[in-house]
Order: sequence, then C-alpha cells, then structure tokens
Amino acid sequence: MSRVQLAPGVRIRREAFGAVAYVPDRDHFFALSGTAAEAVLGGCAETGTADVSTMADLAGRGIVDTDPPTDRRPHFGESLVGPFAELPAVAEPLVVNCFATAHCPLRCRYCHADDLMTPYRAGEADDETRDVLRTAAAVPALVAVVTGGEPLARPARTEVLVTGLAADGKAVVLDTSGVGDLAPLVPVLRRHGVHVRVSLDSPDARANDRFRPINRRYLPLGTSPWAHAVQALDVAHASGVPVSVQTVVTSSNEDAGSLLAMRDWLVGRGVRHWVLHVVVPVARAAERRNRRLRTSPYVMPALAELVKKTADDGVPMNIRVTGTHRAPNSVLLIGSRGDLYVERESGGKVRIAGPGDPRDSVLRAFRTHVNLVEHGSRYLNGSIQPFPHER
Repeated sequence: MSRVQLAPGVRIRREAFGAVAYVPDRDHFFALSGTAAEAVLGGCAETGTADVSTMADLAGRGIVDTDPPTDRRPHFGESLVGPFAELPAVAEPLVVNCFATAHCPLRCRYCHADDLMTPYRAGEADDETRDVLRTAAAVPALVAVVTGGEPLARPARTEVLVTGLAADGKAVVLDTSGVGDLAPLVPVLRRHGVHVRVSLDSPDARANDRFRPINRRYLPLGTSPWAHAVQALDVAHASGVPVSVQTVVTSSNEDAGSLLAMRDWLVGRGVRHWVLHVVVPVARAAERRNRRLRTSPYVMPALAELVKKTADDGVPMNIRVTGTHRAPNSVLLIGSRGDLYVERESGGKVRIAGPGDPRDSVLRAFRTHVNLVEHGSRYLNGSIQPFPHER
C-alpha cells in the first residue's frame, strides 16, 4: 500500500491509553494503543508511519482507507486494537443520547426510559429542542444518538436535532422503532452521514409485537411494529443510509436457537450490523408484571458464544453487545426538555446537569456520576471480551 488516510467520517480522540476511534458506517468504537494509536493520531499519511500489518488491520475494521484498497472484514465483537492489560476507561463521554420527543407510539414492555417520557408529554413545545442542543453542546461526546420517545413521531424536531448536533461536530445516530415514515428524513440523514439503528427483537412478527405493543392513543388497532421496522430497514437500504438493527435480549430470546435464528434472518435481509442490549430492570421493565422478562445469569456467556460461533461460521455480521443491566449508571440521557440524566444503580434517573451549564461542570458531573469503565465497556464490547487482550 502506498498511502493511508482516515476513512470518511471517522472520529479520533486522544486518550491516556492511546486513542479511541468511531467508525460511523459501522456505528462502532475501537480503543487503540501502541502503533495503532500512533498511526491514527499522526494522521496516517505515507506508508511507513506504521507497519503495513497494522494499517491493514485498521483498514479491515473501517478506521482507515488504504491505496490500494483493503477489504473490510466482519467485526465479531473485538473492539481493542493493540495491547491492553485491562478494559480502558475513557476520560470524556463517548456517547450522549438526546431525546427528540417524549412521545412514543409504542409501549414496549421493557422500556427503560418511560420515566423520562410519560411525565413530559403534556405541553411539549418545539422550542425545547434548543435546550436539548445547548446541553448536548456542553457534553464532549464523539457521538450523539437522537432517540426518545420515537423520533419519527416528531420529524421536524428530529431534523432540527440532527442538523444541530452535526453542526456541533458530533457524529449522529438515529434510534427508531421504524413506526412512522423514515423516507422524508432521508435527505438530512444522508447530508450529515447519519447511521440509523432500527429496533427489532425477532424475525417473527407476532413474537416481536408481543413485547412491543402499540399505544392506542397514537396508532390504530392492528398496526404491526414489526412491519414498520422492516419497512424502515428497506428504506434505509434503498437510500444508501447505513443501518443496523438493535435487539433487546430478554428471557424470551436469550436461548441459542432464538439468537441464531435472528442472526441468520438479518443476514438474509442484508443487515450487517447488530447490537444486542440485555434488558435493564428499570422504569417499565422493573414493573412486577414485566419481571419475567429478566434474563438468566447465563445470558452474557450465551451472547459470548453467539459472537464466537458467528466468527467460527464466517458469517458477515458485525456484532456489539451491551451489558447495561450490570451497570445502569453508564449511559448519558438528555431528556426532551434539555436536562441531562444518568440512571441510578438503584433504579430511576438522576439529573446531573441542564441547559446553560458550562462544559467543565458537565464533565465533572459525568466523572462523578457515571461508571467510567462501564461507559467504555458498553461501547467497546467489554461485556464479552477476555482480558488481558493483545492483538
């Protein structure tokens, strides 16, 4: 290879252990140390700034482009490049989740954010997005996820947030159930290189919709969330918008058969990026009637086995697993009115900042209230990776 450069849209940030890289078309973070970190922090440029094998490794993960091109390879969970004695802790946030709205057309039985939606729906005003953006600007995260609520339920607010967050220099991800119409947002998504994550829990429509029932205040009886999710995937694929599927793992789908069936169905539909979230027993998921959705103590080994089998089978699927159920205080959430929250380990949200708070105050709150190791683990696949690790 004669020349190497960062791939389009990739974000790089220096860290004490080396660097962290975010690849937007995969919606994936990598922690880098040693020669890999030196290469990306040095700007790559001519071959010789790092050995060819390191550059080929980075290119295979989508972090750099080479000339001649290096084929990307499927990513099976490993998110550390270089020697690491332990899971690294980041000094600043990797991701902040921004609510486009408190409204949602679904009543997912495992919803962990219902307590930030239901009380705030009445009187929701469009100018609240200004406060969401003000708070987000004070959070030095590489990535902002536009979520809710359902962003497609309030497309005008969603477009304002996507545009503002991108202007602030953040990579942007759109979280959606697909219930609504994704197509009108495609131009702004393409313009800002947004990655779309569609929520889908099963290849079977009835099984999926049983855990993601509709809210009759928003949707007519007979509406299928599964059908809407599939349609959103089709729109994203047809429009050239990078897309992944995120699945909530509960007691109903943590078995190997269900996980492999979902994996193979996704591959058959052209999906190459899959995020699995273990259900978090907070908000609606903590209600007595939904306690049976909680996973067994063996869920993480089962997911690790899924990743290993996917690699062994050579399936072209990039997989990321989160274990927030073990450390709820690892996620940053900006509610639809601009307040910044973190989940308490004992359940419920705690407000740690708000619109107008300076960046140093927000960063101090992050370091005080967030489990820094688990924050990194959530996005670096630390939930299923052995340590020490060296590649």
